[in-house]
Amino acid sequence: MRRVLFRALPRNARSGFFLTGLVFLMVSFPGLTLAAGEDGLSPASFPPPTFLPSWTFSGVGDPVAQTPILPSGSPASPNTTDNMLSSGIAHAGNRIFLEPLIVKDGDIDNQLTLMPAYGGMQGHSSAFTTPIMLEKRLTHHFSVRLDTHYIALWTPDKEYEGFQYMGLQGKLLLYENDPHEIFTTFILRGITPVGGSPVGQGNPFTLYSYLVFNKGLGDVPVSWIRPFAFQTDVAGIVPFGDGPMPLSDFMGTYDYGDSFRFDGAIEYSFLYLHDILGVPMPSFFAHLTPAVESRTLVNLSNNGYYGLTEGYLSYEINYQADWYQVSVAYQQPYGADSSFIGQRYVLYTTFFYGWLLRKMGYHATPY
Repeated sequence: MRRVLFRALPRNARSGFFLTGLVFLMVSFPGLTLAAGEDGLSPASFPPPTFLPSWTFSGVGDPVAQTPILPSGSPASPNTTDNMLSSGIAHAGNRIFLEPLIVKDGDIDNQLTLMPAYGGMQGHSSAFTTPIMLEKRLTHHFSVRLDTHYIALWTPDKEYEGFQYMGLQGKLLLYENDPHEIFTTFILRGITPVGGSPVGQGNPFTLYSYLVFNKGLGDVPVSWIRPFAFQTDVAGIVPFGDGPMPLSDFMGTYDYGDSFRFDGAIEYSFLYLHDILGVPMPSFFAHLTPAVESRTLVNLSNNGYYGLTEGYLSYEINYQADWYQVSVAYQQPYGADSSFIGQRYVLYTTFFYGWLLRKMGYHATPY
């Protein structure tokens, strides 16, 4: 009944509910006070909410040390990348995580991301897409992000182009454990179409809720396993309205309705191998992280497609530096939708602008 009522509300009212929810998420945690700087709120004490056990938040507010403690049994190395550990790059303890292309990015940071991609198959439709994402860190535990998605679509008969949607999300750090290289994040995101472009998303408003979990294997006693790390997210997707809902950044045509999505990534950090385990290699290779990511979506609506499963795989190589990451990827879809044909190639770039501004003297507080 509540969902029926929510569907019946005007689009601006539904968006208002979403914005109100984000504001509530920002202010509903005590212990956060304003800081004297441009960066918003300081990493103040963060008492646990009553709905979670207190041990869950132990150590969340502690900054990562400039010189981390090496895992037991690791050879001493003078090359630990302190700048990267103190930048906006996702990390827990010694672990510098990849900024993923498919899995939701769970770290709280100041970040600008562009991800141009081209793909398709000769004789069928092809597309050029460019998601644009701007994230602002407000506290040690919370950030907000604005994003949009430009797409140019070519079919044998006609061409379309335009912005597909506008998105707003809030991201809350729930748990961080540096010794075991773990952090968990909750994300609430809403998207709504922009303009009257034919490539605009069919559903007038779609709500996403994510639980993100990252784990590095630096606490494993076997040295060759330590550079491995995993990133995952599970998401519930609820569209409010009719029309085709893209399954992914490919061109799915089925109206999935309510859906469940699972993303996963496995990565192997040459940086960890070089800096923490002391394996010698050229500097360029020490900044590389090969990875494989996947996305799987399952339709949960009783609309004729219940249980239909689709997704895609991403094979990628990533270069990480103090304030940016550049990635190239080959992505291959799979599933039942006949419109998911061919493959695409992705160039991913993300910039940690907070790190750059701080180096230029514009930030008076930690970010």
